[in-house]
Amino acid sequence: MLTTLKERALESLSQTPSLEVSTHLDTLSELIFAIAPTATTLSEKGFEVFYLLEDWAFALVPHQHNLSLYHASDLDISSFCERLKNVHLGDHCILFDDLDSVNLNVLVELLALLKVDMVRKHQLDQALH
Repeated sequence: MLTTLKERALESLSQTPSLEVSTHLDTLSELIFAIAPTATTLSEKGFEVFYLLEDWAFALVPHQHNLSLYHASDLDISSFCERLKNVHLGDHCILFDDLDSVNLNVLVELLALLKVDMVRKHQLDQALH
C-alpha cells in the first residue's frame, strides 16, 4: 500500500479533473509505461499508483487544474530545475500546471533516472535480506 503520500497531499485530489488534466494524466501514464513497461497499476484512494518489483514507484494525483506526480526515489532531482521549465519540484513530488509547456524529452530522462534508482534500491534491499 502507498504510505509515503501524506493525507494533506491528497486534500485537493479531484475526482473530476478538467479535460486538460485528464489528457495530461493519459500522457504521463504513457510516458511511465514507456520507461517501465512491466509496471502494474492499482487505483488507491482515487488515484493511479504504478508498482515496480512489488514496490510503488510513481503515483499520479489529479487536481482540478493541475497534476502531481509522486515518486518513491530518494534522488536529489534539483539539477533538473533548469531543464524542466514550468514544473514545481517538491519532496518526492513534481507538480505540473501545463504538461504542454514541459520538455517531454527531459521529463522522460528524469522518469528513467528515477526508475533506475528505485530498481537499484529494490535490488540492494533484496540482496541484504
